[in-house]
Amino acid sequence: MRLLLAACVVCLTAVLSAQGKSYDKYEVIRITPHTAEQVKLLYKLKKENDRLDFWKEPVAVGRNVDINLHPRQADGVKTYLRSHDIQYDVMIEDVQTLIDSITSENKGSNVSLSSPADIDYTKYNTLDDVDKWLDELASEYSSIARLVTVGKTYEGRTLRAVHIFGNARNNSKPGFWMDGGIHSREWISPATVIYILGHLLSGYGNEQAVTRLINAMDVYVLPVFNADGYVYTWESDRLWRKTREPNTGSSCIGTDPNRNWDWHWGESGASRNPCAEDYAGSAAFTQISIKDVADYLLTIPDLQVYINFHSYSQLWMYPWAYAREDTPDYADQRGAAIAAVDALKAVHGIVYEEGSIAKIIYVASGSTADWTYGAAKVKYSYGVELRDKGRYGFLLPPTEILPSGEETLAAILALGDYVIEHK
Repeated sequence: MRLLLAACVVCLTAVLSAQGKSYDKYEVIRITPHTAEQVKLLYKLKKENDRLDFWKEPVAVGRNVDINLHPRQADGVKTYLRSHDIQYDVMIEDVQTLIDSITSENKGSNVSLSSPADIDYTKYNTLDDVDKWLDELASEYSSIARLVTVGKTYEGRTLRAVHIFGNARNNSKPGFWMDGGIHSREWISPATVIYILGHLLSGYGNEQAVTRLINAMDVYVLPVFNADGYVYTWESDRLWRKTREPNTGSSCIGTDPNRNWDWHWGESGASRNPCAEDYAGSAAFTQISIKDVADYLLTIPDLQVYINFHSYSQLWMYPWAYAREDTPDYADQRGAAIAAVDALKAVHGIVYEEGSIAKIIYVASGSTADWTYGAAKVKYSYGVELRDKGRYGFLLPPTEILPSGEETLAAILALGDYVIEHK
């Protein structure tokens, strides 16, 4: 299969337009392997072609595999699949058409904001919009929250989180951390985290469940983790995943920020190829923003909850990611996850699965949740894959933001209650 794609090196290079990379006539196909042999063949396809854009990787019989195909890759990949009697369906017929549709819909949002401390939750917001909003929040809610600097990016951007302390300013409570956008193309992640942050602040003192959580725990929210990558998705390549830091000896840019953590770094489920989407970096913590945030997490007293939001697949996952083994805290990790997904389902009927990362999705070494649990000793460490199940994948329409925010907020509050009750 390597030979099938060797002749189309040009198709693996970014096709640039005035607005950045074009995905004209790209298509996303879905394969559901029905035998272990088909899983092996799909894994071989991925392993031998690092630049094939697998949106969902081959992991097990019955687990969907999604691939975003350049038009010049399509014939070779489809021939390979047909030669092994592996069936596929087209999920997205033209990726650029979908991107254009979402861009138009996003620009069309016209929500009236009642104060500068509001933001339009019905659309995807740029990093500049988010940063301006954070400044307004710091002013509007200065009695219960503050802005904290948690790191820098390679391109010099400041990573800022909101620390919500409620009526207690002395860091005397356990910590609860959430972040969005570690993978920059997963726009529903920061959009959902923004919704949660806004409603935690406005709900404190007004909504019982929100007030209970913040009175019991100090909450930290980082809306956009991979800030350089997020800006790049707006300006140059909507489907960029990694950081923007160059790699010595390679023309390929960026490292997977969810493979660069110093816990079983560089083992199974991470690539050593700088051009691969899951490139782990030349060593653990080579990415400035990752090391900075890790160092900040270690300064939070009694950090008990860490949640790293992703998309897509509707999964609520806990360690381990590096191995298919249960942690010593499996029972409580699973109990809190069940509470979260049950509360989430009660809002709009959306069903999430829960399970350990390696068992439910794939083995991934050097991951965030493994480091926070294994190294930072954060008992309730999670990686959450938000909406949807693949109809839109990473290109979720803005109409999905509000329901995602509403149901995920309910999940957060339920998980917080579980943690509080199981101290």
